[in-house]
Amino acid sequence: MYIYADMVLLINFTMNSVILVLTAYAAGISFSWKRILPAAFLGGIYSLVGIFPQMFMLYTIPGKLLASVLIILLAFGRRSLKLTLTLIGIFFVISFILGGAVLGWLYFAQTGATPGAGQLITLSWRHLLIGTVIAVTLIGLIVKQMLGRMYRRQTFYQAKIEYDGRSAEITGMLDTGNGLFSLLGHKPVVLLNRQASLSLLSLQAAAYLNNNTPETWLTNLDQCLDTAWLSRVEVIPYQSVGSRSVLLGFRPDHITVMTECGPARTANVLIGVYGGVFAGGSDCQALLHPALITGVNTTKEAGICALPGQ
Repeated sequence: MYIYADMVLLINFTMNSVILVLTAYAAGISFSWKRILPAAFLGGIYSLVGIFPQMFMLYTIPGKLLASVLIILLAFGRRSLKLTLTLIGIFFVISFILGGAVLGWLYFAQTGATPGAGQLITLSWRHLLIGTVIAVTLIGLIVKQMLGRMYRRQTFYQAKIEYDGRSAEITGMLDTGNGLFSLLGHKPVVLLNRQASLSLLSLQAAAYLNNNTPETWLTNLDQCLDTAWLSRVEVIPYQSVGSRSVLLGFRPDHITVMTECGPARTANVLIGVYGGVFAGGSDCQALLHPALITGVNTTKEAGICALPGQ
């Protein structure tokens, strides 16, 4: 039997490159081709070494683990122990999925009898390419779903807003770019959509918001009959791309945000009524200020939490 070393090296170099890129994608880290390609080449050399029987020790379980660690370190550099172990685990999972997809496609595309034990399986570049595309698609879908769930867990919080004996339970999205503070008292601002705001307000205040456009909420305040609510109204200046404007805001009694460290409750906050739709979709009724999550101006039943990713 003839073994073409150049073909073995090329195939393994290509597959290792794909696996390492998918590993970086699944782990959510950046990568450099200057590190990925040498690491993939090292993996190709490792597969080529298996030709020599005297090197069998490198193909034992400890030998394969050691080779995987070296490839990961070469591809992604020195990382924390936790991240390195995660990368090694992802590397193996993706390798299994990729190998299974190629083998599965090979059996699926085969028209003859299934090869028995000891029989060689012919693998063409076409089968290898199709199996790789299937594996990359599956891994992409799985990783996207996992990252989507992780993102929602990290950035969406349940909150309860209380005002004048009424309350509204909402889903809010943490907006790390939200730097809005009130002019009076430097209170953090939570942007709440109009529909959720209406459930907190009296019939007079709700009617006022419904009967006026968001652009005239501040200019027509003299038309609102709820004087108690008017006494809590504040103006919120904000700056968007290329323009400056103001929002209508009011002081609630309290807001409680359910964080990973327990409920965070504060009265030192301002609710800004937003007339549009948030990017978080229909499930998002508010944009939460980071100060509510990090513990600034809040009281918690547990320790202070860090922002996601910190």
